Formats: sequence, structure tokens, C-alpha cells
Amino acid sequence: MPVYRSFDQEALDNQYNVRAGIPDHLEVFARWKTESKRFRAEHTVREDLRYGNDAQQAYDFFPARTNGRPVLVFIHGGYWQSLDKSDFSTVARPYLDADINVAVINYRLAPSVRMADIVSDNIEAIANLYRNAEELSFDRNAIFVSGSSAGGHLTATLAGTDWESRGLPNDVLKGACAISGLYDLEPIRLCYLNKVVGLDDAEVRAYSPKFHLPKRPLPFILTVGGDESDEFHRLQAEYQTLLNNHGLNVRIVRQADGHHFDAVDRLGEPAAALSKAVIEMIES
Repeated sequence: MPVYRSFDQEALDNQYNVRAGIPDHLEVFARWKTESKRFRAEHTVREDLRYGNDAQQAYDFFPARTNGRPVLVFIHGGYWQSLDKSDFSTVARPYLDADINVAVINYRLAPSVRMADIVSDNIEAIANLYRNAEELSFDRNAIFVSGSSAGGHLTATLAGTDWESRGLPNDVLKGACAISGLYDLEPIRLCYLNKVVGLDDAEVRAYSPKFHLPKRPLPFILTVGGDESDEFHRLQAEYQTLLNNHGLNVRIVRQADGHHFDAVDRLGEPAAALSKAVIEMIES
């Protein structure tokens, strides 16, 4: 019996169980951790800059060579319940090469907090960066945000945030890149992931980016791994249509192949079409 669209429970769970479809995912996680630790040892980084009282409310800041340059913020995935900023330091590589600052955000995770808290953490991280731009020597008028999976959801959520109600200009974000994003939380509420995330109907409405489009036009990059499940491709296509109809300039970076974790790797590969597109967005 269908529980969402044409999917029964098992089929829906399979659509979103990305780790089950990547047999070597533990090796991928180990590689991320090892390579990121090495990257931090080889590059200047200000670690664990706090934007709140909880240990998870912090970000790592990789400074560009030149003062007053833009910053790219990266928000990690893990279905709002796992992974850590320290696993994703290598995302900074192509942007540092291009003299662009990078901030990699941590936030509190489910089930210890609810979606409202996770979203609030990321909003406060952006606000903290904006307010501390002079101390960090970057251009507060050139903040760009990116993220993968749950981080893609949070990227789109930040793009649709009413920043003026939080004391910041509504154009605080100058561009966004969402990778394998989750733009509708209803299938999350209905699949196995909700045992930890704990979404209810009201939270789906309040925190699904499809219901909260950007308040102003900004460049938007969307991408998804070519080999990802049909649902990830459907979510992107639906969100692209909504953004286009809302008057946004959306660039799709097509990936001919690649699973869920390959897709985010390409954000940190200097020769990849994705990193080149993000740099073009920032520099334009």
C-alpha cells in the first residue's frame, strides 16, 4: 500500500537510504576524516569559532590570502543527525586556490534538538559571520552558502529566510549552491529517517524550502549525483521549477554519474564542473 506517491514503506525507505546504496560508505567517511585532518594541518584555519553556547554551535574559518574577499559557507549533510564539520575541510581547496574564504559550519543534531533548533543554529552562524566580517577580514557583502543533502536543505532554507526580521539585510546571502538537497520534508516525515528527526506536519510546512522561497532574487546552483535515487532527482526538478517561476536565475550543474557522496566531493575538487560553477557565481 502506498505511503507516499507510488512508494510503499520499503520502497520509500530505499529511496532515501543513501548509505545502503553505497557499500563502501564507511571507507568514504574514513577518507573524509583523514584527508580533512591533513588539510587542516597544511592550511591556515581558525577552528571552533563559536556562535552559541553549545559545543556544536561553531564553525571553522579558512582565510583567503587577501583581505576583503568573499566567503563561501559550507553546511554538511548527515540527515540532520550525523557527521561533523571536521569531515569536510577539504571542501575549501578550490576556493582557497581562488582566494576565497571558506567557513564550514557545525550545528546541533537530532534527536537532541528539533528541526527548529537546527535551522536556528544555521541562521545564527550566518549572522555571526556577518557581524564578525571585519575581525575575520572578509567582505560581509559577499557571503555565499552551500551544502549537501541535509546541508542542501539548510542552504535552501537560509536562502528563503526573512533576514530583516533577524536584524540583517534581506540580501545578506549573495548566492547559493545546494547539492542533493531535500526541498520537501514530507517524504522524510514518512520514511525511516523520522524515527530520529521526529518531524510533524507543522514542521514539514514550516521548514520545507518549497514553501519558503527566497525573498529576493539571487543566483542559485542546483546539482545531484547522476546515480542518485529517483527521489533526489525529482526533488531537484520540482524545486528548480519553483525557483524559476519565482524569478530566480537557476543554474543546473549536471553530473553524468556519481552517488550521493561523490556529488559533494565534487564541490571540493578544483577541476570539477561544480566547483568551477561556484567560483564563477562568486566572482560574478
